[in-house]
Amino acid sequence: MRMAVLAVACFALHTLADAKSGEEKAQLCLLCHKEATNKRFVPLLEGQPADYLVASLMAFKTRQRTSPDMDTNVASLSRADMRDISNYFASKSLPPRSQTLEPGKIAAGEKLVGEMKCASCHTPSFHGAGATPRLAGQKHAYLVWQLDAFRDGRRSHPLAMTNLKDAADVDNVASYLSSLR
Repeated sequence: MRMAVLAVACFALHTLADAKSGEEKAQLCLLCHKEATNKRFVPLLEGQPADYLVASLMAFKTRQRTSPDMDTNVASLSRADMRDISNYFASKSLPPRSQTLEPGKIAAGEKLVGEMKCASCHTPSFHGAGATPRLAGQKHAYLVWQLDAFRDGRRSHPLAMTNLKDAADVDNVASYLSSLR
């Protein structure tokens, strides 16, 4: 019975989320989370699955993930705020890419991504789904930072990142994923 009530409550919260309301609430996020920013450790949020964004915001709010900026910015957000903001970003298209990528690195990265079977979780288009993030079109520098963290064990990943042997492999995978739309 409790599970049924919880399921209904979660469904109700999800359906009440309002992307339009989220647009206003997301303005603080856009100070850092945009293509033009030089902050390499900040991902683009447009087109990310809403469930992934909610899970990420909750991880910062509960301090499972930490970042001085994010810790402060999520402190006052309610679950409804998080859902609204997440639905807003999920409804947006990827911004135009402002980075130039080398075709050779893109091809080498595509091969590695295939070997690692990344599409089995991130979807064949790499747009993610549910609680799995979109990698397609993400900032190159952000992907390099995250892939290095997975490769070095500073961040956990459900699958081994053993195919990424060095910085060149990381750069190639990031180039391929950044090149996708």
